[in-house]
Amino acid sequence: MILVENALPDDLLNLCNEDIDAKLDKRAWSSNLVWHDSLYDGIVGSCFSADLDPKCSLLVRSKLRDLFPQCKKIHWYYHYWTKLSGINWHNDYTYRFGATLYLNDWEKEWGGLFLWEDDGLHCLCPKKGMLVINTENQLHSVSTISNSAPYARRSIQIFGE
Repeated sequence: MILVENALPDDLLNLCNEDIDAKLDKRAWSSNLVWHDSLYDGIVGSCFSADLDPKCSLLVRSKLRDLFPQCKKIHWYYHYWTKLSGINWHNDYTYRFGATLYLNDWEKEWGGLFLWEDDGLHCLCPKKGMLVINTENQLHSVSTISNSAPYARRSIQIFGE
C-alpha cells in the first residue's frame, strides 16, 4: 500500500463534501447491493456510491492523476458509508490499481477502519485528505462502522484499468 498524506488541499476536499451533501436528497446513488454478494455477506448497513460532479471530477483528477500507475482508464466514485456498513476481505484483481481518498476525519472508535494484508495485518484509521493506493492487489477490507458513529464515512474510490 502506498499512503499519501494531504493528497488534496482542504478547499477541494470541502468542495467534494459539498457535492456529496447536494446529492444526498437526490436519486444519484446506487448501493452495495450491486457488489458481488461475498463483499457484503453478513454486513447489514449500506454503502452508497455516486458519480462526482463534473467540476469536482476535473479538479480531483488533475491533482491526483500523476500519483497513479499508467492505465487506460480511471473510474472515480463517491462512497458514503452508513452505520453498520463495511466490506469483506477482497482484492481488486480486475483492476491495475485501486485507491481510496478519505474526505472526512474519522475516529477509530467508530469502526470503518481500512485493513490490509501483506507481510502481516495492517490497520489504518481514515484521515481527511489521505490517499491509499493499492497497486499490488493486496487483500483488504473495511471494518463495520459502529452504530454510534455520529456521521457517515466519506471517500472517493478510484479504480484504474
